[in-house]
Amino acid sequence: MSQLDTAVDDALVGNDRLRYDKAAKGVLSEKKILAYILKRTIPEFASASLNDIADRYIEGKPLVSVVPVYKDKTNAVRHYLEKQDNPNIHGMQNEDNSITEGSVTFDILFHAKAPGTDDLITLIINVEAQKSLSPKNKKGEVYPLMKRAVYYISRLISSQKETEFTGSDYGKIKKVYSIWICMESPHGKNAINRYQLKEQHLLHRYKEPIANYDLMGIIFVYLGNNRTRDRLMHLLYLLFVKKMKSEDLLTTLHDEYDIDLTAKGKEDVTTMCNLGEGLYERAMEKGLEKGIEKGIKKGIKKGIERGIERGVEQEKRNSERKDREAALEMIKDGLSFEQIARYMKLSIEAVAEIAKKNKLI
Repeated sequence: MSQLDTAVDDALVGNDRLRYDKAAKGVLSEKKILAYILKRTIPEFASASLNDIADRYIEGKPLVSVVPVYKDKTNAVRHYLEKQDNPNIHGMQNEDNSITEGSVTFDILFHAKAPGTDDLITLIINVEAQKSLSPKNKKGEVYPLMKRAVYYISRLISSQKETEFTGSDYGKIKKVYSIWICMESPHGKNAINRYQLKEQHLLHRYKEPIANYDLMGIIFVYLGNNRTRDRLMHLLYLLFVKKMKSEDLLTTLHDEYDIDLTAKGKEDVTTMCNLGEGLYERAMEKGLEKGIEKGIKKGIKKGIERGIERGVEQEKRNSERKDREAALEMIKDGLSFEQIARYMKLSIEAVAEIAKKNKLI
């Protein structure tokens, strides 16, 4: 294979990753999906119904990858968010692309009203699909993703000047949240962490009203390799981990979560499923590693193809093993074979066989 052929293949892989990333952000920006995320991770929405969050509290249309992070650019586009006082306003127009061109942007940015107070909260959701909690900068230096999250949320606070308030009217600052959904977990298990400002009393016990300082929260949602009954984590597992056909995924979202996506959301789901919900990328990476080693002697192209096939087969075996392990845990928890079969998409006979092999029946 020539250097030109290799460059073309690399470009195709990169293009697929970009398509997958764009589709993933599109799915996550669906109000029904956002409702599950907000209810599970943000205290203000914990007692609200999912329908109310989606239909009443999320304002306008979430903006996807258009609002710049860096100084002097964020405010220029935040004005569009301020104008979204009804679901029919569709964010930026094409002629405004010059504002964000070449910029680092917030993945998903939107407003939501806090139930009971109607105070607006600004939220950003970042999809960290590169499977790394320690990404690299342009110089190739590793940095902690947490520090990037702190910078992003600080920008959302500082960018409110001249949009939410003017001059020194700091009392009008609105609360912001930054939610990071990571396709990698530090310890391999599902986890949700929240970070926020808290008051500490070093001398005596004067209490500042919490509304004056509880203005920012960072939430990290880590997708691990363990199964869980947590509704949000299982929803994210269906979207980003489990291999399903698009029509099956859409049916499952409707039946199990009462989620009916918009036409654009269905299109994004189809794109994700056609790309193997991340399986293609993982198999390609494994295939490249194994294939290039063998390709030195047998031809790089043939080696890459064989490596990809083995990567896909191994991924399939791993998925089947995890399904069996999850079913076993549910059997131990006392769920009926019918419930487990419906939840795990297995036959009742397969569930019974798992129980028999582990001497549970």
